[in-house]
Amino acid sequence: MKNFIKLRTVPHFSYEKGLPQEGNFILGQMNGGNIIVYQAFNNRIADYAIKNQKFGGSSYSFKRMTWIKPNFLWMMYRNGWAEKENQERILAIEISHTGFIELLEQGVSTSYDSYYGNEEAWREKLQNSDVRIQWDPDHNPKGDKLKRRAVQIGIKDRLLEKFNSNFVQSIADITSFVKEQKKKIDNEVDFLVINESIIKVNTALKNKHSIPTNFASEYILNLIKEFETTGEVKNSEFEKLLINNEEKRKEIVDFIKNYTHESFSRYLLKKAIAYRKGKIGTCGCMCEDLLMFSFFVSKNGTAIDFDLIMEAKNTDFDTWCGFDGEMIFYTFGFEKTRAYLKQNIDKFSENTVDYFLDFTEEYLYNDINSRAFWYL
Repeated sequence: MKNFIKLRTVPHFSYEKGLPQEGNFILGQMNGGNIIVYQAFNNRIADYAIKNQKFGGSSYSFKRMTWIKPNFLWMMYRNGWAEKENQERILAIEISHTGFIELLEQGVSTSYDSYYGNEEAWREKLQNSDVRIQWDPDHNPKGDKLKRRAVQIGIKDRLLEKFNSNFVQSIADITSFVKEQKKKIDNEVDFLVINESIIKVNTALKNKHSIPTNFASEYILNLIKEFETTGEVKNSEFEKLLINNEEKRKEIVDFIKNYTHESFSRYLLKKAIAYRKGKIGTCGCMCEDLLMFSFFVSKNGTAIDFDLIMEAKNTDFDTWCGFDGEMIFYTFGFEKTRAYLKQNIDKFSENTVDYFLDFTEEYLYNDINSRAFWYL
């Protein structure tokens, strides 16, 4: 299952950490500038899609409406973990984020909302639209309803053609992964799901689709406002975020899992490194703290961020041993990280580069990645 290694997994018991518990939210996984969505098909359609990395063939119709879902567990609820007839194959489809946003912009809600004017105007828009947006209760792996609502997007005709020819970047068959996890669920042992967070959309789309403006606590928003105003966070406030204090840790975890903020993330990691070295502060800073802030930084995706994460891992010998090696690969991904390390041997030392070059892609994503995000 070669393409599956693009997907980051997490033990289910960690999945809900940092996620909103009610309201309309688009949950999914980003892969660089792309987003992963899911569909279930019969063998004929799935085989064609995998072979051609596009949809088509005699069994696939561009006139029928097809539904994509960015939320893995919502997909599992709808197709019964690959056990429903004609839904035996689960495909993870990587589409451009810009294409996903276009679908939301073109989409019309399947339920009436005053946003569209009166009901007659809404029905006319719905009838003439190639894209439909439907919100339903999210479900846990056992099928129980949650207060949070998940989105599915129906596409047909012109937009489906465009989805297939322009938006789709890659298609992977994850059926074996799904069946493996279902077996674990049936045997009541720990299982993996796709690690997901809130997919960001602009204010206009939030208003259109009744998505809450923010999923962040007042405390964290005020902390960011203080940083943006003064350029710093008081030590006493920073210490509330650390695992040994953790007065506000859950709130920062919720924010970090779902949002990015380049300057704020870099500031927090630099401050955590200084704490770890004992240069400032009145309490210790654990590896878990460095990992959490490093993950926040990795989402920025630049060389500055990679170098800062590497500095965090090299803080001291104990940190080097306790700081999870997979974090080094989060900023750029596997291949780009290897290339960057090779280009910067003088910066990081030959021994350090050789250590990370020994990581294999299969080991990184399949063996280690099941433990990723435990510190969140």
